[in-house]
Amino acid sequence: MKGFLFEELNGGASCRTYLIVSPRTRDALIVDPVLELVPSYLQRLGKDQLRLTLVVDTHTHADHLSGGRELARMTGAVHAGAPLEVVERPLHEGDVLEVGDVRIAVWETPGHTADSLVLRLEDRVLTGDTLLIGATGRTDLPTGDAESEYHSLQRLVSLPGDTLVFPSHDYGGRTFSTIGHERLTNPRLRLDYEVFMRLMTTPRNEKPARLDEALAYNTRPREEHERHVEPEQVTAFL
Repeated sequence: MKGFLFEELNGGASCRTYLIVSPRTRDALIVDPVLELVPSYLQRLGKDQLRLTLVVDTHTHADHLSGGRELARMTGAVHAGAPLEVVERPLHEGDVLEVGDVRIAVWETPGHTADSLVLRLEDRVLTGDTLLIGATGRTDLPTGDAESEYHSLQRLVSLPGDTLVFPSHDYGGRTFSTIGHERLTNPRLRLDYEVFMRLMTTPRNEKPARLDEALAYNTRPREEHERHVEPEQVTAFL
């Protein structure tokens, strides 16, 4: 039986935010929070009197504003992960996060972005935008690299088939998958190297609607960010 509590916080929206809690200590970790939803995360923590110790962004998000900095600032938690110039605690291959008595392994999985990370627990993996359900993260946005993505995916699919997969996005209302299911059904995982490279390096016309805004906000250095007035969605809650 797993020794932690696990919950998705965004109610099935395409952007997924995960809460991991140590039942014994009530310490908590939130992964990939969305800025506009920070008030709801605070309410969730308060409901069960959880102590947020870590907030992790698995990569530099290009489609929404990260709530990582604000959530950490408002709770005293440590903001970790990516981007390196923004977070208080950069994460690297082989790091282990401790949330109470829960241990979470960090993998570097570049490809979707150069700073992409995956978080592995005892029975599941939080795949960020590296591996999605039935797809993979695109590699045509800033710092993306198709070859790195291919090798990161090969590493992920080497996990046991019953490993649960929880991505940072899903556009079909699905909540999770497994490594075994993705091996069998994910079209991109069934491509050989050459075909995968052709597909992932073909330019795509559509870009995330908030690309410029998201990248500007999410990559703002920590010192500069502290001099800016925060967006209304957060300051109105204070």
